[in-house]
Amino acid sequence: MTTDILTDENNPVWFSMALAVVLAVTMFRILVVVSSPLPLFFDEAQYWTWAQDLAFGYYSKPPVVAWAIAGTTALCGDGEGCVRGSAPFFHGGTSMLVFFLGRALYNGRTGFWAAGSFALLPGVSLSSVIVSTDVYLLFFWALALLALLRAEATDRWEWWLLFGTALGFGFLSKYAMVFFLLGIVVDAVWRNPVGPVWRRAKFWWATVLALILYVPNLMWNWANGFSSYIHIGENINIGGDLLNPLKALEFFGSQFAVFGPVLFVMYLVLVFRRLVQGQGRSLLDGTQRRLFAYSLPIVVLITIEAFLTRAHANWAATAYVAATVLIAGEVLKQNRVGWLKVSLAVHVFAAIFLYNFDLIARTLNLPITPGLDPARRMRGWDHAGDWATELQSDFPGVRLLFDDRKVMSALIYYARPNPFDAVMWNPTGKRNNHYEITADLSTAAGEDFLYVVRHDSPERASVSFVDSRLIATFRSRSYSGDALELSAYLLSDFRGYN
Repeated sequence: MTTDILTDENNPVWFSMALAVVLAVTMFRILVVVSSPLPLFFDEAQYWTWAQDLAFGYYSKPPVVAWAIAGTTALCGDGEGCVRGSAPFFHGGTSMLVFFLGRALYNGRTGFWAAGSFALLPGVSLSSVIVSTDVYLLFFWALALLALLRAEATDRWEWWLLFGTALGFGFLSKYAMVFFLLGIVVDAVWRNPVGPVWRRAKFWWATVLALILYVPNLMWNWANGFSSYIHIGENINIGGDLLNPLKALEFFGSQFAVFGPVLFVMYLVLVFRRLVQGQGRSLLDGTQRRLFAYSLPIVVLITIEAFLTRAHANWAATAYVAATVLIAGEVLKQNRVGWLKVSLAVHVFAAIFLYNFDLIARTLNLPITPGLDPARRMRGWDHAGDWATELQSDFPGVRLLFDDRKVMSALIYYARPNPFDAVMWNPTGKRNNHYEITADLSTAAGEDFLYVVRHDSPERASVSFVDSRLIATFRSRSYSGDALELSAYLLSDFRGYN
């Protein structure tokens, strides 16, 4: 006797279908990563330099991104595709975790649509072809949420230990994992009288495990002036201009691009109907409250942060793990699967456009300005690396000197041989980036340097040298009209910071 999959929402075939879709999307993205002509973004290049010196922490981020890059480059080399190689796999894994969340909270059909929707979110499509800390954060966030859900339901040790492990590695991926703890609190308060999860002893053992996993990064920060934590405060920019309604509107608008316009509208509709009209709780069941607890506070808090100071579009990314499951489950309960199909169609079109932007722009002869070029900040660095290679060849033994971490990270990656001995101009002694910690110039008295800068004049550095002269310039212009310009000066006989 056969079962109609369309009427049996828990048919095991839903898992097979979800796995097939996620694998197909992942394999396609691997091809995109391998064949992409785009140079590394300067943050990606910086993460690669971190991977050359593995540690439990780095200036601005915890270590998992460097560990992942070290793993993939050890397997296939240091090309751009290998540096980015783990991203499609981790996002594929996150998509399958979303399937299991949807199946556990609703049914297999919901899991299928949630997994497919998450795999094709515009933000995920972009994040899958670059390497960033969000890649690993989202994976461990989804794993922690699934493990916690199963641990509460079964009270089995293996789920509690998996939860603690995922929580610990989440913090080792990105400090935004702290929002998960907020979700635990909101979930416990909202789901009363179920009772707070922290009343269970096993929860605290799992928390101890997470802390043990995270302690090495804490100790690294202790030994390095808590630079990662200080950077978080600088990134939030608490000391900047307060009350920025346009920035809040800009962040809120960006979520239509990150989550997708159809899904974000459906999420806002659910918020209005279930929370505003329902006066917070009356129209919510336990599943809805849990999924709102791990999504809505993040979106609200980051929007408030954008209003007070600033916020980047990806800072609320973790909210969309639970939000995707919530939308899929509620839409399917109302037999409105057509909206999910429309959303998927929009997201597939967006992914095709993103992955083939250059080809489409040239084929259609579209007038692209630098502001509309999604890869603007990546272009030209590979050619700049060739230029820096020639500089090193013309001046053997003379180290490179930089005053911009973006330029420094990109050229350390693209120049040959890789100038790992390059140094950073830092007369104030402040620690504002990784290279100001690890690439100290102050002990190089008497040395000559090739000073590579994006500005036209080296006065601020030349006063600390006996002689300074311009030896080369570089200019690369993309078809969008944007230009990458660099100048190289030979600075002779460093006399110490003046």
